[in-house]
Amino acid sequence: MKFIKEINGKSRMAAVIGSPIHHSKSPLIYNSCFEMDNLNIVYLAFETSQKETISRIEALKNLNVSGINITMPGKLEAIKCVDRLDLAAQYVQAVNMIVLKNNEWVGYNTDGEGFWNAVKAHHVMIKSKKVTIFGSGNTTRVILTQAVLEGVSEVNVIARNIERPLEIKTVIAQLKSDYPNTKISLIDLGESEKVQNIMINTEILVQTTSVGMSPNPMNSILENEDWLNPNCVVCDIVYDPRKTLLMHQAEAKGCKIIGGIEMLVHQAALNYTLITGLKMNTEKILNIMNKNL
Repeated sequence: MKFIKEINGKSRMAAVIGSPIHHSKSPLIYNSCFEMDNLNIVYLAFETSQKETISRIEALKNLNVSGINITMPGKLEAIKCVDRLDLAAQYVQAVNMIVLKNNEWVGYNTDGEGFWNAVKAHHVMIKSKKVTIFGSGNTTRVILTQAVLEGVSEVNVIARNIERPLEIKTVIAQLKSDYPNTKISLIDLGESEKVQNIMINTEILVQTTSVGMSPNPMNSILENEDWLNPNCVVCDIVYDPRKTLLMHQAEAKGCKIIGGIEMLVHQAALNYTLITGLKMNTEKILNIMNKNL
Protein backbone atom coordinates (compact mmCIF):
# COMPACT_ATOMS: atom_id res chain seq x y z
CA MET A 1 0.00 0.00 0.00
CA LYS A 2 1.23 3.49 -0.84
CA PHE A 3 1.08 6.08 1.90
CA ILE A 4 -0.84 9.30 1.46
CA LYS A 5 1.57 11.74 -0.15
CA GLU A 6 0.29 15.00 1.28
CA ILE A 7 -1.81 16.21 4.18
CA ASN A 8 -2.86 19.83 3.71
CA GLY A 9 -5.32 22.44 4.89
CA LYS A 10 -8.11 20.87 2.83
CA SER A 11 -7.60 17.32 4.13
CA ARG A 12 -10.59 15.64 5.81
CA MET A 13 -10.54 12.86 8.38
CA ALA A 14 -12.51 9.69 8.98
CA ALA A 15 -11.86 7.38 11.91
CA VAL A 16 -12.49 4.12 13.69
CA ILE A 17 -12.66 3.86 17.48
CA GLY A 18 -12.60 0.83 19.75
CA SER A 19 -10.41 -1.31 21.97
CA PRO A 20 -8.18 -3.05 21.16
CA ILE A 21 -7.72 -1.19 17.90
CA HIS A 22 -4.10 -1.92 16.94
CA HIS A 23 -5.12 -4.97 14.86
CA SER A 24 -7.82 -3.10 12.89
CA LYS A 25 -7.75 -3.55 9.11
CA SER A 26 -10.01 -0.53 8.58
CA PRO A 27 -7.21 2.01 7.96
CA LEU A 28 -5.81 -0.25 5.24
CA ILE A 29 -9.22 -0.64 3.59
CA TYR A 30 -10.34 3.00 3.66
CA ASN A 31 -7.00 4.66 2.96
CA SER A 32 -6.55 2.33 -0.03
CA CYS A 33 -9.96 3.42 -1.31
CA PHE A 34 -9.27 7.11 -0.74
CA GLU A 35 -6.07 6.74 -2.75
CA MET A 36 -7.83 4.87 -5.58
CA ASP A 37 -10.49 7.56 -5.80
CA ASN A 38 -8.01 10.41 -5.34
CA LEU A 39 -9.81 11.76 -2.28
CA ASN A 40 -8.12 14.11 0.18
CA ILE A 41 -9.25 12.13 3.23
CA VAL A 42 -7.17 10.27 5.78
CA TYR A 43 -8.51 7.43 7.95
CA LEU A 44 -7.14 7.00 11.47
CA ALA A 45 -7.69 4.56 14.34
CA PHE A 46 -8.09 5.71 17.95
CA GLU A 47 -7.84 3.40 20.94
CA THR A 48 -11.08 4.06 22.84
CA SER A 49 -12.51 2.25 25.85
CA GLN A 50 -16.25 1.88 26.40
CA LYS A 51 -16.08 4.61 29.04
CA GLU A 52 -14.34 6.97 26.60
CA THR A 53 -16.68 6.28 23.66
CA ILE A 54 -19.06 9.23 24.04
CA SER A 55 -16.37 11.84 24.69
CA ARG A 56 -14.27 10.52 21.78
CA ILE A 57 -17.21 10.65 19.36
CA GLU A 58 -18.14 14.17 20.44
CA ALA A 59 -14.53 15.30 19.99
CA LEU A 60 -14.41 13.81 16.49
CA LYS A 61 -17.73 15.40 15.57
CA ASN A 62 -16.34 18.78 16.65
CA LEU A 63 -13.43 18.20 14.26
CA ASN A 64 -15.92 17.90 11.38
CA VAL A 65 -15.02 14.27 10.80
CA SER A 66 -16.36 12.71 7.58
CA GLY A 67 -17.44 9.53 9.30
CA ILE A 68 -16.85 7.49 12.45
CA ASN A 69 -16.70 3.71 12.57
CA ILE A 70 -17.30 2.15 15.97
CA THR A 71 -16.09 -1.30 16.87
CA MET A 72 -16.30 -3.04 20.22
CA PRO A 73 -16.73 -2.16 23.01
CA GLY A 74 -18.49 1.11 22.17
CA LYS A 75 -21.27 0.12 19.75
CA LEU A 76 -23.98 0.42 22.41
CA GLU A 77 -22.70 3.65 23.95
CA ALA A 78 -22.45 5.28 20.52
CA ILE A 79 -26.26 5.36 20.25
CA LYS A 80 -26.24 8.25 22.72
CA CYS A 81 -24.32 10.37 20.20
CA VAL A 82 -26.76 10.26 17.27
CA ASP A 83 -29.99 12.01 16.33
CA ARG A 84 -31.58 8.99 14.68
CA LEU A 85 -30.92 5.34 13.79
CA ASP A 86 -31.35 3.25 10.68
CA LEU A 87 -33.70 0.25 10.88
CA ALA A 88 -31.06 -2.39 11.66
CA ALA A 89 -29.54 -0.25 14.41
CA GLN A 90 -33.00 0.26 15.91
CA TYR A 91 -33.51 -3.49 16.28
CA VAL A 92 -30.09 -4.32 17.73
CA GLN A 93 -29.60 -1.01 19.58
CA ALA A 94 -25.98 -0.79 18.45
CA VAL A 95 -24.21 1.26 15.77
CA ASN A 96 -21.00 0.73 13.86
CA MET A 97 -21.13 3.86 11.69
CA ILE A 98 -21.98 7.51 12.32
CA VAL A 99 -22.20 10.14 9.59
CA LEU A 100 -23.66 13.62 9.28
CA LYS A 101 -26.67 13.78 6.91
CA ASN A 102 -28.88 16.84 6.47
CA ASN A 103 -27.52 18.36 9.69
CA GLU A 104 -28.30 15.20 11.68
CA TRP A 105 -25.86 12.66 13.03
CA VAL A 106 -27.22 9.31 11.88
CA GLY A 107 -26.25 5.96 13.39
CA TYR A 108 -26.12 2.90 11.16
CA ASN A 109 -25.43 -0.76 11.71
CA THR A 110 -24.06 -2.09 8.42
CA ASP A 111 -22.66 -5.37 9.79
CA GLY A 112 -25.70 -7.41 8.79
CA GLU A 113 -26.21 -5.91 5.35
CA GLY A 114 -22.47 -6.15 4.70
CA PHE A 115 -22.47 -9.81 5.66
CA TRP A 116 -25.41 -10.69 3.41
CA ASN A 117 -23.94 -8.64 0.54
CA ALA A 118 -20.84 -10.84 0.82
CA VAL A 119 -23.07 -13.91 0.54
CA LYS A 120 -24.90 -12.43 -2.47
CA ALA A 121 -21.54 -11.74 -4.12
CA HIS A 122 -21.18 -15.54 -4.35
CA HIS A 123 -24.47 -15.70 -6.29
CA VAL A 124 -26.30 -17.21 -3.32
CA MET A 125 -30.03 -16.51 -3.12
CA ILE A 126 -31.15 -15.52 0.38
CA LYS A 127 -34.90 -15.02 0.15
CA SER A 128 -36.97 -17.94 1.48
CA LYS A 129 -33.86 -19.83 2.65
CA LYS A 130 -33.46 -21.72 5.94
CA VAL A 131 -30.65 -20.13 7.93
CA THR A 132 -28.81 -21.32 11.05
CA ILE A 133 -26.66 -18.92 13.07
CA PHE A 134 -24.23 -20.01 15.79
CA GLY A 135 -23.78 -17.35 18.47
CA SER A 136 -25.77 -14.82 20.50
CA GLY A 137 -23.68 -11.62 20.54
CA ASN A 138 -24.04 -8.31 18.72
CA THR A 139 -22.90 -9.73 15.38
CA THR A 140 -25.48 -12.53 15.65
CA ARG A 141 -28.22 -10.02 16.40
CA VAL A 142 -27.51 -7.83 13.40
CA ILE A 143 -27.01 -10.76 10.98
CA LEU A 144 -30.27 -12.27 12.25
CA THR A 145 -32.10 -8.96 11.84
CA GLN A 146 -30.86 -8.43 8.30
CA ALA A 147 -31.67 -12.05 7.40
CA VAL A 148 -35.29 -11.40 8.35
CA LEU A 149 -35.29 -8.10 6.45
CA GLU A 150 -33.91 -10.00 3.42
CA GLY A 151 -36.91 -12.35 3.51
CA VAL A 152 -35.52 -15.69 4.71
CA SER A 153 -38.17 -18.25 5.63
CA GLU A 154 -36.60 -19.57 8.82
CA VAL A 155 -33.77 -18.71 11.20
CA ASN A 156 -32.46 -20.98 13.94
CA VAL A 157 -30.11 -19.29 16.41
CA ILE A 158 -27.94 -21.77 18.31
CA ALA A 159 -26.25 -20.53 21.49
CA ARG A 160 -24.82 -21.78 24.75
CA ASN A 161 -26.86 -21.75 27.97
CA ILE A 162 -29.91 -20.01 26.54
CA GLU A 163 -31.64 -19.93 29.93
CA ARG A 164 -29.40 -17.01 30.91
CA PRO A 165 -30.35 -13.39 30.15
CA LEU A 166 -29.52 -12.72 26.50
CA GLU A 167 -30.15 -9.52 24.57
CA ILE A 168 -30.86 -11.57 21.46
CA LYS A 169 -34.10 -12.74 23.09
CA THR A 170 -35.43 -9.19 22.93
CA VAL A 171 -34.45 -8.89 19.26
CA ILE A 172 -36.08 -12.22 18.42
CA ALA A 173 -39.29 -11.22 20.19
CA GLN A 174 -39.48 -7.93 18.29
CA LEU A 175 -38.73 -9.56 14.94
CA LYS A 176 -41.37 -12.24 15.55
CA SER A 177 -43.91 -9.52 16.26
CA ASP A 178 -43.00 -7.48 13.18
CA TYR A 179 -42.45 -10.43 10.80
CA PRO A 180 -44.86 -13.18 11.94
CA ASN A 181 -44.40 -15.18 8.72
CA THR A 182 -40.71 -15.77 9.46
CA LYS A 183 -39.99 -18.69 11.77
CA ILE A 184 -37.33 -17.72 14.36
CA SER A 185 -36.10 -20.13 17.05
CA LEU A 186 -33.47 -20.03 19.79
CA ILE A 187 -31.89 -23.44 20.49
CA ASP A 188 -29.37 -24.48 23.11
CA LEU A 189 -26.08 -25.76 21.71
CA GLY A 190 -26.21 -28.58 24.24
CA GLU A 191 -29.33 -30.09 22.66
CA SER A 192 -27.33 -32.23 20.25
CA GLU A 193 -30.20 -34.12 18.65
CA LYS A 194 -32.15 -30.95 17.95
CA VAL A 195 -29.05 -29.20 16.58
CA GLN A 196 -28.33 -32.19 14.33
CA ASN A 197 -31.85 -32.18 12.90
CA ILE A 198 -31.63 -28.44 12.22
CA MET A 199 -28.26 -28.79 10.50
CA ILE A 200 -29.54 -31.42 8.09
CA ASN A 201 -32.07 -28.93 6.70
CA THR A 202 -29.91 -25.79 6.90
CA GLU A 203 -29.28 -24.03 3.60
CA ILE A 204 -27.06 -21.22 4.93
CA LEU A 205 -24.93 -21.72 8.05
CA VAL A 206 -23.37 -18.69 9.76
CA GLN A 207 -20.71 -18.90 12.49
CA THR A 208 -20.53 -15.62 14.44
CA THR A 209 -18.50 -16.59 17.53
CA SER A 210 -14.73 -16.37 18.11
CA VAL A 211 -14.40 -20.17 17.96
CA GLY A 212 -11.65 -21.07 15.50
CA MET A 213 -9.98 -17.67 15.68
CA SER A 214 -6.22 -17.44 16.15
CA PRO A 215 -4.50 -18.38 18.43
CA ASN A 216 -6.88 -21.38 18.62
CA PRO A 217 -7.44 -22.20 14.94
CA MET A 218 -8.05 -25.92 15.54
CA ASN A 219 -11.38 -25.36 17.28
CA SER A 220 -14.76 -25.71 15.55
CA ILE A 221 -18.26 -24.84 16.67
CA LEU A 222 -19.49 -28.16 15.24
CA GLU A 223 -19.90 -31.12 17.56
CA ASN A 224 -19.95 -33.41 14.52
CA GLU A 225 -18.92 -32.34 11.02
CA ASP A 226 -21.04 -35.14 9.53
CA TRP A 227 -24.10 -33.07 10.43
CA LEU A 228 -23.25 -30.66 7.60
CA ASN A 229 -25.60 -30.62 4.63
CA PRO A 230 -23.37 -30.84 1.49
CA ASN A 231 -25.69 -28.35 -0.26
CA CYS A 232 -25.28 -25.81 2.54
CA VAL A 233 -23.42 -22.52 2.19
CA VAL A 234 -21.12 -22.20 5.22
CA CYS A 235 -20.02 -18.72 6.36
CA ASP A 236 -17.55 -17.88 9.12
CA ILE A 237 -17.06 -14.29 10.26
CA VAL A 238 -13.56 -15.10 11.58
CA TYR A 239 -10.85 -13.81 9.20
CA ASP A 240 -7.74 -14.88 11.11
CA PRO A 241 -7.08 -17.54 9.92
CA ARG A 242 -8.57 -16.87 6.51
CA LYS A 243 -9.84 -20.45 6.36
CA THR A 244 -11.03 -21.71 9.75
CA LEU A 245 -11.38 -25.34 10.79
CA LEU A 246 -15.14 -25.03 10.23
CA MET A 247 -14.49 -23.89 6.67
CA HIS A 248 -12.10 -26.81 6.10
CA GLN A 249 -14.74 -29.19 7.45
CA ALA A 250 -17.41 -27.67 5.22
CA GLU A 251 -15.18 -27.72 2.15
CA ALA A 252 -14.45 -31.41 2.71
CA LYS A 253 -18.21 -32.05 2.70
CA GLY A 254 -18.63 -30.22 -0.60
CA CYS A 255 -20.18 -27.07 0.83
CA LYS A 256 -19.65 -23.59 -0.60
CA ILE A 257 -17.61 -21.57 1.93
CA ILE A 258 -17.38 -17.82 2.59
CA GLY A 259 -14.80 -16.32 4.96
CA GLY A 260 -14.87 -13.40 7.36
CA ILE A 261 -12.64 -11.13 5.30
CA GLU A 262 -15.42 -10.84 2.73
CA MET A 263 -17.93 -9.70 5.34
CA LEU A 264 -15.40 -7.12 6.56
CA VAL A 265 -14.87 -5.70 3.06
CA HIS A 266 -18.55 -5.64 2.06
CA GLN A 267 -19.49 -3.98 5.35
CA ALA A 268 -16.76 -1.41 4.75
CA ALA A 269 -18.12 -0.85 1.24
CA LEU A 270 -21.45 0.28 2.68
CA ASN A 271 -19.69 2.60 5.11
CA TYR A 272 -17.46 3.95 2.35
CA THR A 273 -20.53 4.99 0.38
CA LEU A 274 -21.97 6.67 3.48
CA ILE A 275 -18.73 8.63 3.92
CA THR A 276 -18.01 9.53 0.30
CA GLY A 277 -21.09 8.83 -1.82
CA LEU A 278 -18.89 6.59 -3.98
CA LYS A 279 -18.86 2.83 -4.56
CA MET A 280 -15.94 0.79 -3.30
CA ASN A 281 -14.11 -1.50 -5.70
CA THR A 282 -14.60 -4.56 -3.47
CA GLU A 283 -12.65 -6.88 -5.77
CA LYS A 284 -9.52 -4.72 -5.59
CA ILE A 285 -9.87 -4.26 -1.83
CA LEU A 286 -10.28 -8.01 -1.30
CA ASN A 287 -7.04 -8.54 -3.23
CA ILE A 288 -5.26 -5.97 -1.09
CA MET A 289 -6.58 -7.55 2.10
CA ASN A 290 -5.60 -11.06 1.06
CA LYS A 291 -2.06 -9.88 0.33
CA ASN A 292 -1.78 -8.11 3.70
CA LEU A 293 -3.27 -10.72 6.03
